[in-house]
Amino acid sequence: MKQRIVSAVLSALLLGGVSQAALAKDIAYLGVAEGYWEVWLTDSDHKKPRQLTQLGSDVSRISWYPDGRHLLVNLHDGSLHRLDTKTGKMEAIEAPLPNILDAVVSPKGDSLAFSLSTSGSIDDNDIYVFHFQSRKLDKLTSMPRLQHEPSWSPDGKSIYFLSGDGGQAHDIWRVDVASRSTEQLTVNALYHFDLAARADGTLAYSGNKTGNYELWLRNPDGKTQVLTQDPALDARPSWSPAGEQLAFQSTRDGTMNIWLLDIATNKEQPLTNSREGARQPVWAPIEENSQ
Repeated sequence: MKQRIVSAVLSALLLGGVSQAALAKDIAYLGVAEGYWEVWLTDSDHKKPRQLTQLGSDVSRISWYPDGRHLLVNLHDGSLHRLDTKTGKMEAIEAPLPNILDAVVSPKGDSLAFSLSTSGSIDDNDIYVFHFQSRKLDKLTSMPRLQHEPSWSPDGKSIYFLSGDGGQAHDIWRVDVASRSTEQLTVNALYHFDLAARADGTLAYSGNKTGNYELWLRNPDGKTQVLTQDPALDARPSWSPAGEQLAFQSTRDGTMNIWLLDIATNKEQPLTNSREGARQPVWAPIEENSQ
């Protein structure tokens, strides 16, 4: 079944005029340099990692623009920046609200989603979308408890997020960007973290249903399956452009590093080997000029 899904995704890409050779291999991630979490770049062929930023400040989250060249960079001071991975140039983005830490770019690159509390409480976040051109700010949720970790669907029509009350359950929800209607996908299923959606609606995430944080898949029909079974912490999955692999972070070598998982074969292999640590991989999309 897994092989059929992967073959179907690859076939769709080929029919669209994109060869497998043109698929993006770049993987951006956060790595420690001089005591700070900076932005790094490597690729799935295990070439030498390259440090992209020397900010002297911790980066909280990164996400790719659809061109496969630029990254949205969130700093821990709440500021947002656009980073050119080829030149290293960073441009400040005028944020719609202060103290944004988890903004992610939409698949079209025309807006960003983030979670934020306007009440001052860290447990009272909601999900927002900010449109770059119009500078319009839309509040998509008005729910009690904590709404956080927004993740776009590949078609940009909905946003997956987590909702919890600080107890033992952080469930998966989805909100429609146009109608703002919400749908709860899991109910009291312990902690879920680090959502990543594939084109067919399959979600990858980190969950502790087994008592340890492993990588899981949630299929469009609601069925779930565990992908990893290791005493280490496995988290932050990111889909490859064709949906056949996941990059993720794991402590299985004693330090947090980036690993790759082949969905069809379940083969795992390390991608980074940093003594200081590496985390939060994000796989680049297919470059627009390759389509």
